[in-house]
Amino acid sequence: MKISIKVILLTAIPVLVIGFSGCATVSGTAFSPPTERPALFGPRSLPKKRSAVSGVQAKLVQGAYKIVGARKLIIRGRRFNFDCTGTVLAIYYYAGIDLSGEFPKYTGNGVLRLYKIMKFNNLLYITKYPVPGDLIFWDNTYDRNRDGKMNDYLTHVGMVVKVYNDGTIEYIHEHIRKGITIEKMNLRNPDTYSKKVMGKTVVVNAPMRMKIAGVAHPSAWLASQLLRDFGKAYLLYHD
Repeated sequence: MKISIKVILLTAIPVLVIGFSGCATVSGTAFSPPTERPALFGPRSLPKKRSAVSGVQAKLVQGAYKIVGARKLIIRGRRFNFDCTGTVLAIYYYAGIDLSGEFPKYTGNGVLRLYKIMKFNNLLYITKYPVPGDLIFWDNTYDRNRDGKMNDYLTHVGMVVKVYNDGTIEYIHEHIRKGITIEKMNLRNPDTYSKKVMGKTVVVNAPMRMKIAGVAHPSAWLASQLLRDFGKAYLLYHD
């Protein structure tokens, strides 16, 4: 392990605003991730493996449920940006981990900095069955550079909350219209939007690409289709 993320004291402190924008335009030195999304089930995929959830992961899940529907993010006296990165940072802070402590070492917006931290520590991976607490990184969730092409990498981040045996993944993220919410994706059926179950329509993979009025969805628009990597950020935790 190359770094040790600062473990915070969970006591009340004056409100402090974390000012790293989560899903905004890149700033600072350019970062060049792979130009194509990795093959979802290719050589980098890990085999299905069910493991017990650690105490830290359980605390992360608890923190996630506590902020669903929140209108502002203040965790133990500390204010976080109301965006995708702020949502993840707030959840981790609730669990006693200050991921933003490493941000000054990197450039770019919040999503890029989180990704760089995961990459530096070899904590990125791809699998059909992630685990609670995993960060989720997506590409092309919107046309960041406004060129009409699917070439906008690392545009959004969320966190895995629960995984079912059928491959259903529940994740928390900040939705531009819904706010902080829990949605679903299933990497066993990545191209399925919804299905009928006992006469009711059930979402299999939530929409992720921002819809433009009057414009048809691109070929990839579901959370499952825009996935880049998972990141085991909780492994940076040290007692």
